Order: sequence, then C-alpha cells, then structure tokens
Amino acid sequence: MISLPFASCLDANTLEVHYTLIPGPENQLQFHQTTIFDGGAILHCSSPTLREEPRQHWVSQTFTPEELRGRDEICRGQFYRHSSWLWQISTLINNTAEVLQRRRGCTNGSGISSFDKWGINGEDFLTFDPQTRRWSPDTELAGPVAQEWNQHPLRNHVHSSHIRAVCQDDQSLFKQKRAVKTVRDTGMEVQVFAKSIPEHSSTSLWCHVTASDLSGVRIQLTKGGLPLHSGVKLIGPRPNGDETNQMRVWVELRLKDTERYECQVQRGTENKLGRLSLEKRFPPSRERLSSEDLKKVLIGTMVCLGVVLYIAFLNRKYLAERLCQTRGAVVSLVEQELKKYLQYVQTQEQFDEWRRTDDEFYPKQTGLFMYVLAFYPCIGIHTDRLPALTKVPSPSPGEHATQ
Repeated sequence: MISLPFASCLDANTLEVHYTLIPGPENQLQFHQTTIFDGGAILHCSSPTLREEPRQHWVSQTFTPEELRGRDEICRGQFYRHSSWLWQISTLINNTAEVLQRRRGCTNGSGISSFDKWGINGEDFLTFDPQTRRWSPDTELAGPVAQEWNQHPLRNHVHSSHIRAVCQDDQSLFKQKRAVKTVRDTGMEVQVFAKSIPEHSSTSLWCHVTASDLSGVRIQLTKGGLPLHSGVKLIGPRPNGDETNQMRVWVELRLKDTERYECQVQRGTENKLGRLSLEKRFPPSRERLSSEDLKKVLIGTMVCLGVVLYIAFLNRKYLAERLCQTRGAVVSLVEQELKKYLQYVQTQEQFDEWRRTDDEFYPKQTGLFMYVLAFYPCIGIHTDRLPALTKVPSPSPGEHATQ
C-alpha cells in the first residue's frame, strides 16, 4: 500500500490507524489494529483478546486503566465492522477477498489533511475522500464496491466525521499526554522524609531525587539553614525500572531533634527544595522508648512491686486476722444453708418406718384385687361376687391415727 509522507513542519503531528484482517486457523479471521503517532506505534490491539496494549512507555504512564478499557471497546467494534465490510466486498466483486488492509488518519501542519486508504489482497483498492464524502476505485475490480458504497450517505458522513473530528481529537490527546510525560522526565522530583530506627533513640532523614537524567545533580542537606557534612551518606544513582533514576542521601539524627531540615537539589539552572520538620513528623506522644528509658521503666516497676510486698509483710498479722474472719463468715453461711437442706431429708430409719406403715395400710392382696378389677368387664363378674380375701378391710380409727 502507498505510504503518505509526514509533514516537514516541526510542529506537525500525524496520527494513523492501521487495520488488517486476514484468515486464521480454522477459518477464523485475525484482526490487528495499530495506532501510530508521529511515526511510532503507541497502541496495538489484536484478536483474540481485542485489548489495547501500550507500545510506548509514556502511553502506559499517562493513560489510566479506565481510558484503556474505553479504547478496548473501540477495537472490538472495529473488528466487527471490518469483518462485515470484507464480506460485502467479496460479494460485490464476485471474487475471494482474503486480506483486508486499511489505513486512515490525519495530519496537522500548515493545514489539516486527512486520508482513508483501503487495500485488498495486498493491492490498492479504494480511497475515501473525507471532504467530498465519496469513494473512488483504485482498480477496475473496486468499481462495483465504490458505486454501492456511494449510495450510503449516512455511513459516509460517519466516516468523514471520524477522520476530520475524532482523529484530530485523538491527535491532540496523544500530544498532550506525551507532553505531560516529557515534563516529568525532564524535571526532577524531590521527596524528604524521616524513618525511625528500631532499637535506637534516633531516626534517619532521607532525601530522594528522581529524574530521567541525574548527571550534574548536586544534593545538599541543611539543618536550620546550615549545611550538614558529618555522617551524610549517598546511594545511587540507581534505575527505578520505569526509565527514571534515583539518588538517595540520608543521615542519622537524634529522635528528639526538632530542627527543620532541607534538601537542596541543583542541576544547572534548575533548583529543587524539599523541607521536613522532625517535630511534626514525630510528635512526642508517638516517640518510641529508647533502651535507657525502657530500663528506667523496668526498674521503677520493680521498686513499686518491692514496696507493696514490704508493706504486706509488715501488716501480715492484720491480713491474717482479716483472712480468718472472712473464712469464718463463709463457713457459717454454708452451715446455715446445709441445715435448711437437711430439714427436708429423711434418715434411713425414718424411711424404713414409712415403708412398713405403707405396706400395712395397703396389703399385698390388693394387687390381685386390682388385677381382677381391671378385667372384670371382659369376664362378666361383679365386684360383689369377688372372694372375701380380695376385699380390703377398712382400717380402724387407731390405724388412721398412726398413719
């Protein structure tokens, strides 16, 4: 396919999108979409995932996940549209169209120009003019397709609007994103923070300097406006893994130091400054105890415990008497409750006497009487005909009194 030259103007920007649809395994179409900005590929989307993947570091650094997901939806839509267009072309030309290639975009230089070129099976096929919204065949084979597509003004209007408006909006977006990343890379970032050192009554003061190029950088730590020279250590430069580098300068300080510290960074005419007050970073309520303070607390605790034990020893007789009185009161209370309980408990002799009296009042013959009484309706007898031995004699008044 024909490639358009880039504008020679230094301020010109060109945005192109290349589409390719080719046969794949098991008759599945393979789709590829590549976004090219100023001659460099910045995004690529392909089947089967149809997800936009950044191809330049500044793209991955400046585009949010939500913005990339939005472009994924655009890529999926383009796949279905180009698949439909490939089928239409094959039907109109009465020939097999296996490979579809398309490139469209816009360029802003002294003026704004746009283009939309199509190819079939590696040959130029159609050209769309966004100004006139007309299709022009590049080969005799494309004549029927151009004639058919020129009869759809609504679709042609959409094609023209995308190239003339959407393309220019995307071009401005990419230009802005790249400018933001350029400012980040050419500038320096300075961070100052403090970190306590475990098991010590001190803290470390750190100054981080990050930039894409750290050559010629000078770092100076100051305390109360005066430069620090003793104990200052330098680490780096080291790569961060994102096309930037870092240098770290640190010094060990007393934890209770409340001076204001500054990190002054200079590179040529560029100056950066970072400040930190340890009084704000480590308030007294959150200071860690040093080993000396911890020893003092432990000794004080042991002294207090010794005093308490000594006082208890001097008053041991009084404490013993109070303990005996308390124990006596508890025992007395238990005895009272036990006596109340025993009032309702019989002895063995009392139980045997109660059982003997019960047996005399209800003789053993009563069992036979109750058995016959339960079944007399079945055997047709009456209670007045029962043997005399089954009749229970009435107890005498003396026996009732005994019971």
